[in-house]
Amino acid sequence: MNLYTLNQRITALGLAVLFATGLAVACPIPVFQFSLEYWDSDPFRIEIRHDGTFNDDQQEARNRLEAAGSGGDETANIALSWRDYSQAAIEPPEDMELPYMIVRYPAITGINDPLWEGPLSTTDVAALLDSPARRQLGEWLLGRHAAVWVLLRSGNRSADREATRLLEAELARMERTLKVPDPGVEGMDLGDIYTDIRFKMLAIDRDDPDEQFLVRMLLGTEPDLDEFEDQPIVFPIYGRGLVMYALVGNGINRWTLNAAGEFLVGPCSCQIKASNPGIDLLTSLDWAGQVERLTTYGESPALGASGFLDRMDEAEERLREE
Repeated sequence: MNLYTLNQRITALGLAVLFATGLAVACPIPVFQFSLEYWDSDPFRIEIRHDGTFNDDQQEARNRLEAAGSGGDETANIALSWRDYSQAAIEPPEDMELPYMIVRYPAITGINDPLWEGPLSTTDVAALLDSPARRQLGEWLLGRHAAVWVLLRSGNRSADREATRLLEAELARMERTLKVPDPGVEGMDLGDIYTDIRFKMLAIDRDDPDEQFLVRMLLGTEPDLDEFEDQPIVFPIYGRGLVMYALVGNGINRWTLNAAGEFLVGPCSCQIKASNPGIDLLTSLDWAGQVERLTTYGESPALGASGFLDRMDEAEERLREE
């Protein structure tokens, strides 16, 4: 797939979202605020295959997963399942070292190929559940930043440098120029609409040993991103860790960045998470316990796609004038 095709797909996804949200119940709470306050993270599916035998390290890994999945001190968006071969009529594959862990994206994504698989160990469970970049990303999103733009460096210094320069400049410009919807237009009492638009950039090296699970998660959100090893990729991430989509190489430009920014600060459907773009990251954060809801919402007239498209036209005109 070439970059032109990738941009076409992003455009099609954006239009699909616009019309989906047009049919859904809408309100002028901005997407970035509503998604943080109301949309729970979808659980990653973790299957443990075993024969009933766990050594000390494996038992510790199992305990940590069970605690994280049940909302303990370290909570994570995971759902555990177990296959006990000692109680099954079939034997495990000969080359499978039990106990064995298989990690898959949330079921709603339709991605069933394993994100990762291998023998169960405390080292791999720790890397799966948490990493420095995810902690930083969570801190910024919980701090009410509209989005964190993760720049996955390619190792091509000139391309990475140009992507960094462009992203920093455009995020600063969008912070100055983008506006959240006017709640007065709908005449509703929605509570406190967050009007302070702030973005952050987070750069990650593909070979960072502490971020290998995060890199895998990001590259697996679309089926062919690993083909672009020599090009930087930008992932806008919003809400409680939703990866919006990927912008690759020349697809990282002021128009695509502005389109993503317009969506993030635009009116939310306020009802249906699935009608908006995004695949959740696996994070160890108690989002529900840490996010204060500043807004209230009820049924309101559908805003449709027209208002968003009008603002997109205005933004494009501003870009041409600059």
